[in-house]
Amino acid sequence: MLFQSFERNTNYMKRVMMLRKTYIILAGLAFFLLSACSSQGSTAEENAEEVLQQLQEEEYQQINDQYFSDELQESYPADELQLSWEANRGSTFEEISNLEATADEEETAVSGEVIFDDARMEVTMDWNEEEKLESLQIERPMEELALPDAAVEEDITIEAEDGYPLNGKLTLPDEEGGPYPAVVLVHGSGPNDMDETIFSYKPFQDIAYGLAEEGIAVLRYDKRTYTHGEKMVEELGAALTVKEETVDDAVEAARMLQADDRIQTDQVYINGHSLGGMLAPRIDDEADTAGMILLAGSPRSLWEILYNQQLDLASDNLSEEAREQLQDQADAFKELAESFQDMSPEEAMEYDIGGMSGYYLREMDQYDVGQIALDSNKPLLILQGEADFQVTVENDFAAWEDIFENESQATLKTYPDLNHNFILSQGENKGAIAEYNIPGHVDEQVIKDISDWIHEQAE
Repeated sequence: MLFQSFERNTNYMKRVMMLRKTYIILAGLAFFLLSACSSQGSTAEENAEEVLQQLQEEEYQQINDQYFSDELQESYPADELQLSWEANRGSTFEEISNLEATADEEETAVSGEVIFDDARMEVTMDWNEEEKLESLQIERPMEELALPDAAVEEDITIEAEDGYPLNGKLTLPDEEGGPYPAVVLVHGSGPNDMDETIFSYKPFQDIAYGLAEEGIAVLRYDKRTYTHGEKMVEELGAALTVKEETVDDAVEAARMLQADDRIQTDQVYINGHSLGGMLAPRIDDEADTAGMILLAGSPRSLWEILYNQQLDLASDNLSEEAREQLQDQADAFKELAESFQDMSPEEAMEYDIGGMSGYYLREMDQYDVGQIALDSNKPLLILQGEADFQVTVENDFAAWEDIFENESQATLKTYPDLNHNFILSQGENKGAIAEYNIPGHVDEQVIKDISDWIHEQAE
């Protein structure tokens, strides 16, 4: 997704946004017994049991002092442990299942499931030979949604360019009904699958199922860099741009819907998230859709957003020297990014910014997407989570407001407490990418607002 991380590598096959190892993602636990499978495993299981007992008794400092390794103590002091536990504790304990202890020469891993009346937790503790915790991971697995009873789903293939077929799904409100209005879901940055899976989120599946229940068809598909990343780098190298990565396939998807008898030809919309929202005006310009839905998009230059994100890293926890160094690095990036427009394409291709070609930024800056959106005279729905720390209300949503200040074609709305994925921002890592490990679904009001807006356009 856009602005989660623009770090790309040479094969484009690794997912973006790889967090530092999350040692503690806690959800409520109750006392349980662990069965021994070896002497080393038995000791680890007994220690794990004691840790969980002390968590229930809120003895956070004792756990830190007694059981955490030096590295884990430094990463997660007692106050953070407390925040993590209290933010995620569950309700009534029911049982432990599928527990296993696996030992090697250096560590013993204790894992299993903890079942509550309202949740299921997956638990993993890694104990070293000194009987200290090297990691503690307790998390709720992703909550899978079921396809709505009234909806049907079929597999489709999108191939905007020969040799680059993409798997996708078309979700329809009903196989026999229609014709329906429809949307094409356009991914954010990185090699995303058709659900736009990111850690514990599947926002595109949420949107597809939710809109289908509201009488709207949805087409989603794997992104080209997700399926053919290595091939794209081999064939295009530093010449790769968002056109090949995103735009061409979205245009083809829209045209497929426009040619489908089950779809209202004049009611096909581009629904872009993050980078997809930023590119939606370019996509519409080619596909001539009925309008655009922009979720956490931005009319600003990509490099401007990256610059702001770098500055946001300068938290109060950093020393003054570290903050100054970060500012210098950000300013150097800004100066370089601004210079790409004065370079030839070949010159810009010589620059590598975290694995992203300077030409990638240069190509995007050739398009004023805000102006394209305005000139389209198409209806737009522009939505923004107020807890989004990647694309912000202050910088990006405000830029949309300026563009459409005196224009009636755009409807703009923000949502308190929703993050970049339009999911409730929560947990001890609220306001950081780590919160995406807490399972959640796209807010129902967002889906309702999208469906209401689409139906209003047809009236």
